[in-house]
Amino acid sequence: MAGELSSACSKAIGDAKDDLNRLSDDIWKNPELAFQETHAHNILTDFLENKGFKVERNYIKKTGFRATYGGSAGDGVHVCVMCEYDALPSLGHAAGRNLSSEASVAAALGIQAAIKQQQKLGKVTVLGTPATEGGGGKLDMINEGCFEGVDFAMLAQPLNENIAAPVTLNILRVRVNYSGKAAHASTQPWEGKNALDAAVACYSNVALMRQQIKPTWKINGIITNGGLKPNIIPEETEMVFYLRAPEQTDLMFLQQRATACFVAAAKATGCEVNFEFLDKPYHNVVHNSVLANLYKKHAEALGMEFSTDEEVLQSSTGSTDMGNVSHVIPCVYPAFDIKTQAPIHTQAFTEASSAPEAQQSVLQCAQAMALTALEVMQNAQVMSDIRNEFEATDAINTPVITGTNPFP
Repeated sequence: MAGELSSACSKAIGDAKDDLNRLSDDIWKNPELAFQETHAHNILTDFLENKGFKVERNYIKKTGFRATYGGSAGDGVHVCVMCEYDALPSLGHAAGRNLSSEASVAAALGIQAAIKQQQKLGKVTVLGTPATEGGGGKLDMINEGCFEGVDFAMLAQPLNENIAAPVTLNILRVRVNYSGKAAHASTQPWEGKNALDAAVACYSNVALMRQQIKPTWKINGIITNGGLKPNIIPEETEMVFYLRAPEQTDLMFLQQRATACFVAAAKATGCEVNFEFLDKPYHNVVHNSVLANLYKKHAEALGMEFSTDEEVLQSSTGSTDMGNVSHVIPCVYPAFDIKTQAPIHTQAFTEASSAPEAQQSVLQCAQAMALTALEVMQNAQVMSDIRNEFEATDAINTPVITGTNPFP
């Protein structure tokens, strides 16, 4: 029976490959920013509904959704496969989330096919999570209890390597505002207090600080408002910074160092500073090793080759709100190679995300996820091992501090 279920799982994905490719291509051709993914929401929900899933549209968020198939709560194993579908400004799908959604939907079709043959296996939920790119859609769903009753969750990210458990970083976003005093820049500049000087000093402070922080810590920023006209000393400026680190304790220390940079720039220029650490920090992904090893086993059997380069395996692939989910329920978040050397968040990666060469990798990843879920659903001991590891993992470290000017 196990072999029959696996075959049904793989066959369902293979039979739908052309439809899945068209679905992905449609999302790619219509890139939408965070919380604006109306088209992606509509075509994904229509697709799943036509495949027999019970669909809840506009779930929690306007562009969120939930699609379910299978047994009631408490009957078998409940697996959640997540979809992401927001794009980046100007670059489109430079994170390949059209492919990520395709892989998740394909995996759900494979799991559905197995449940059709053996209802007692459990239930599969496809959760559409908007605004991964900074909006934290998954955090909203966590707060609304969407993962209650779910045994484990899966999601895959397109990359230029196959990695079963890629490293991701905690991230904290901060908005910094400097207030000075406007004056004519040519006739009476001494009457002014230059908020742009404060922003430039802040940027320089942060750049200098990078020499004394760990290589795994990251801080990046831009000036989002630098003033109105060259002949007016800027009265108001705004900056946005992203702070990242592997551990929560590291991120707190980096937060304190960054705060000192913000304040010092204000003092040096006679300006006032206000800064706010935004309220949706992303945590690092805590990969469940049982799930990651199962995924790798099935993926290798399908012909996927995984990187053994330690530098690659230890390098960060960015930050994601999937990390927050992994602190709530067991998760696996593998990366799959879409046959490009281009890094993410580039125009070249956007183009690779629509290339025919990516399709084999997407389907192999989807099959591996579906077969991983199927193995867990068929083996109570494996599910127990997953739960035991999750409960033993000290997933939540000291939380970061959010809010306005949290340090005196």
